[in-house]
Amino acid sequence: MKARILGIIFLLTAAVLPASATTLVRMSLSQLSQASSTIIRGHVVSQQVRWNRDHTRIMTFTTVQLDQALKGQPPSTLTIEQPGGTIGYLHVRVPGTAYLRSNEEYLLFLEPAAKAQTFRMVGMMQGAFRISREGSGVERRVILPLGALQTGTGAQTLGQSPSLIEFQTTIAGVLRTPMVIPSGTVIPVVIESAEFHGSGQVAVLARTTRDLFPNKAVVIPAGSQVQGIAQRAGEKWKIYWNSVSVRGSRARITGSNEVPMAGSLEGTSVVVNVR
Repeated sequence: MKARILGIIFLLTAAVLPASATTLVRMSLSQLSQASSTIIRGHVVSQQVRWNRDHTRIMTFTTVQLDQALKGQPPSTLTIEQPGGTIGYLHVRVPGTAYLRSNEEYLLFLEPAAKAQTFRMVGMMQGAFRISREGSGVERRVILPLGALQTGTGAQTLGQSPSLIEFQTTIAGVLRTPMVIPSGTVIPVVIESAEFHGSGQVAVLARTTRDLFPNKAVVIPAGSQVQGIAQRAGEKWKIYWNSVSVRGSRARITGSNEVPMAGSLEGTSVVVNVR
């Protein structure tokens, strides 16, 4: 009974733990692709459940053998971490996580985890698409975890189980589409570095402080780079922002801020309003 009660406690604890960069906001295929550092087709070869280093959370680590890379340069085998799992009598299930089946084939949208050489799913279960074989096993189809999926480009929507060829072709088209940050987007950032480049100009690098979803075609994950140039204007710095970088894609923007010259620019929080 004690073990069963502990299991319930761990279940409730896991359900309210912060998800950091993962999110259950309904994402389009365009947003999933932009937020991913790596997109692969691969199959599950093993799973291991263990405590984290601080012994505060149960984690499941899934090893996936790479079959095809659609984005990024992943290694031949990848380790994907997800919260939850079973150790002895303790069963932790975190809503929104993907259940990856042994020996099954998947299309996975991944981002780096805190631990080196380890990945996590973008959008939690939204980033895992199981591949099934129909009839004789010749045609492979993709099972969409949340049903119909908007591409994010135009009004196109993928049905319940598109063919693998159709799905991969759509991903390729999305990846070729330039990222455009719409006017009116509000981007909260913290300035990370400021380097003098001569002539009174300072190159400014900032990072976003939370996930942003300006529209169905764009996502800006927390930690994305925002770059600009600062110039002295009296007793203030005038910062002219010029670009946002998301997982290797760069979008031009126009926006500006004024910051008092007292103290360092580094560590300063500002809100960029895209014009």
